Parts: sequence; structure tokens; C-alpha cells
Amino acid sequence: MAGISTAGVEFSRDLMRYAEVEQHDGHLKLLRLGNCEFEFDAEAVLFEGKEPALLDAIRDAMRDIFRDTEATGFRFVIPSRWQTRFTTAVPMEADVNLRSSLIGYETRLFTENREGGDIFPAHLRSNPDSGAQMFAVSHIDDAVSTSVKALHSVFPESSFELAPSMMAATLAFRHVAHRRQLPSSHYLLVGAGTGHTDYILMKGAEPLTQESVNVSLPRDQAYRALLCSSRHGISWQDIKRVFVYGSPSEDALLTALKEAFGPSVERINPGVVVGLEADHFGDSFPIEAFLPVMGAAIQ
Repeated sequence: MAGISTAGVEFSRDLMRYAEVEQHDGHLKLLRLGNCEFEFDAEAVLFEGKEPALLDAIRDAMRDIFRDTEATGFRFVIPSRWQTRFTTAVPMEADVNLRSSLIGYETRLFTENREGGDIFPAHLRSNPDSGAQMFAVSHIDDAVSTSVKALHSVFPESSFELAPSMMAATLAFRHVAHRRQLPSSHYLLVGAGTGHTDYILMKGAEPLTQESVNVSLPRDQAYRALLCSSRHGISWQDIKRVFVYGSPSEDALLTALKEAFGPSVERINPGVVVGLEADHFGDSFPIEAFLPVMGAAIQ
């Protein structure tokens, strides 16, 4: 019996990153992984509605890349800059309906009562003595969902879903930690994007926080990494390892993070989830950029 495959897709400026993973009896097999480079800003076309005639070029690219796919679903990574994000606390005793109602109410406050959209609450590690369960909440506008659905005609029989970037990255990291047998300790994931940086502070397999900040200079990124940790009473010495993913500016971010946290900083290799070593694609291939895409493909 064949396994079930899912494709993860992410648009970042003029790039479309993709991965397709087959799951069968608990085993993960990579079917495809790579970049597609456009001659235009595909992210702006898709999420900002710029030059809608270019949607046909994006559809053609997907049709070509996945022409022989058996994927039953496509999951599109939505960068944090296209989300409304906040952290909230819900009483531990709240049932699913009450929890949804409370999170929905706060979402309406933060989005100024915008209609529609999708809400994604992610559990954060919480202190049971506090009586509250913490959530990192992502809201994706209906306009973004509509834009993604504009690509559905390419594979009408497959499901199309959205995946907030940090939720996908967190899931992929859990698989990486399992494969690498990382000890249960504090880890910091730093996701470098265009004009913004994501920070995910982990305690073992559980996130303590997910934050997205509009910074892009390496020294500012490193400072915010230290601040993200210290807000939770964790010093740089307590961080077992700092993993960098996304599109860091050459080696400048790694240098700045090493000045802040010491030598335990590395570009993460999500390929280990499907049995690929760091040197599988060569030193020039930015495998760390595929952490959210891999998470989307294996969820």
C-alpha cells in the first residue's frame, strides 16, 4: 500500500520553495525539494494582488514542478508578516468552545473586527500553577486565503491549506530534535526573513514563545534574540543551541549570534527529517531555508 504525500509550498519574494514528503507506516520519504525562481516578486503578486495577470505564471510553475505528483494536499506556508499575531492566556478549565470563543474575541480586537480569515492557536508551554494555558495565536486574513485559493485550479482534487510559518517551523524542529536525539533543554530558533525575524524559544519539544519582530540588521536580530530569552528568565548560558533558518544575510547573522550566545550557533538542517545529511546538496544550497516548508509537508 502506497503512502500519503503532502506538498509544502512557500513564496518568498521571487522564490517559491517547495518540498513533498510521503508518509508511510511512520516513515518519511522525500519526493521533491527545491526552489523555483521567478522574474518578478511572486509573493507580492500572490499576497498583495500586484499584477494579477502574473498568477498564470505561478500556476504554470506549480503545474510543471508537481506535474507527476500524487500529493493529496498542498500546505502553503504563510510568512509572519502576512499574519496578525498575539499571545493570550485561557483558563485551564475552559472547554474547547469557551477557548475558541475567548481567542476569537481577542482576535476581533486585534484585527479591528475584520470579517473572515483563519485563526490558528498554538499551545505554548505553561505553568500549571498559574491556572492558565498560554497560546500563540496567528490570524490570516481572508484576502490571503482567497489568493492561495486562486492556485487551486492547478490541482483541483487536492486539498489546499494554510500553515503559519512559525507553527510549521516548530513542527519541523520537533522532528529534527527527535532524529538528532537532542536532550530536553532550551533551544532558540531564529528565522531570518525579508525585513522581519521570527524567534521560537523551545523547552524540549514545547515552545515557550513565538515572536515576530520587524528587524533585519544582524546586531538588532541578535539583541532581540537575547531579549526573547531573558523575558522568560533564560540567560544566554541556558540556551543549549541556537538554530538559524530562513534567509540569513550571508554569515553576518551567525557572527552576531555567536557574539551573543557563544559558539553553539548553527544553520539548521531540516533534511535530517527525511534522512538527508547537511552536505547532501553541497555547501551553497540553503537547506536551512526549508525548515517551515518541511514542517508544512510533514504535518
